[in-house]
Amino acid sequence: MSSNMAMIKIDNIYKNFGSLKVLKGVSTEIKAGEVVSIIGASGSGKSTLLRCMNLLETPTFGEVWMEGKLLTPPDPYLHREIIMASKTFKKLTEEKGMNAEEAIKLIKKDDLLHEKHNMEGKEYRLLMKKIYKENHLDINLGRQKMGMVFQQFNLFNNKSVKQNIMLAPVKIGYAKINKIKFKNMLTKLQNLFIFDKGKKKELIELTETKKDIKAKAEAVAMQLLKRIGLEDKADVYPHTLSGGQKQRIAIVRALAMKPDVMLFDEPTSALDPEMIGEVLDLMKSLANEGMTMVIVTHEMGFAREVSDRVLFVDDGYIKEEGTPEEVFKNPKDERLKDFLGKVL
Repeated sequence: MSSNMAMIKIDNIYKNFGSLKVLKGVSTEIKAGEVVSIIGASGSGKSTLLRCMNLLETPTFGEVWMEGKLLTPPDPYLHREIIMASKTFKKLTEEKGMNAEEAIKLIKKDDLLHEKHNMEGKEYRLLMKKIYKENHLDINLGRQKMGMVFQQFNLFNNKSVKQNIMLAPVKIGYAKINKIKFKNMLTKLQNLFIFDKGKKKELIELTETKKDIKAKAEAVAMQLLKRIGLEDKADVYPHTLSGGQKQRIAIVRALAMKPDVMLFDEPTSALDPEMIGEVLDLMKSLANEGMTMVIVTHEMGFAREVSDRVLFVDDGYIKEEGTPEEVFKNPKDERLKDFLGKVL
């Protein structure tokens, strides 16, 4: 069940691919522990919306927040104080005599986009930097909190199943050790020039070795493989597996990073019908354990059974959202009624 905390918040997201406008101002929040299914026809913007959540696609406009931290640059259009610091706002209020609310309503995103590059807008730029500095979370740190499962598995065929699962935890663990070692090297150099021993900085203690990290990652990999009944496949290569086995391994590979939220992009669309069940069963067990999940899916029965909330995306908008009961049994939007009439 979900709590009140927003795990992911997307605010007024637009995504254009050249002249093609795929998302047209989408906003929603994913609460901690919530399971949200995104449904809609092919080409409606479902997968683009999901990929914007972890910035595999960079939004054209709008903001993405993760656990209260901003993953994207601030969108000036979403911050009243930035709009009011713009030259455009001052021109409308001072030269044309508009009140603040009238001016804010008239200002368009493109007006503020030009302000970013205006060397005279000092107050405007300082406010942008302030919001960024106070709220920004590094994209890579944000992505570590989000596990992503794709349609086509994306396993590395030149690595064994176990190596696929271990890859990210080992890489991240090694990077942390290397960062500490580099900081300690700089600290040692700085301490050479400090003659007062009381002022010398202490070195950061290394609590794990690379050998420890690798052993820990291997133990987690085997534990996850045991969970899905594939521990006997640890040393084989992905090309020897069925589609259902590959997708379950792709899911536990994402789980190896201990993410706060899992994103699924049509995880069963590349599977034969008899393999779909084993993947959906794993996803159901994650939902029952309280994992926050966002799922783009064509499996309406699954969405109805597992979801706390369902979003219907059509033509780049969220046309309707609600509980499975509301969306499937009492749809209000005409396009949703038409869509459900074809897929149910």
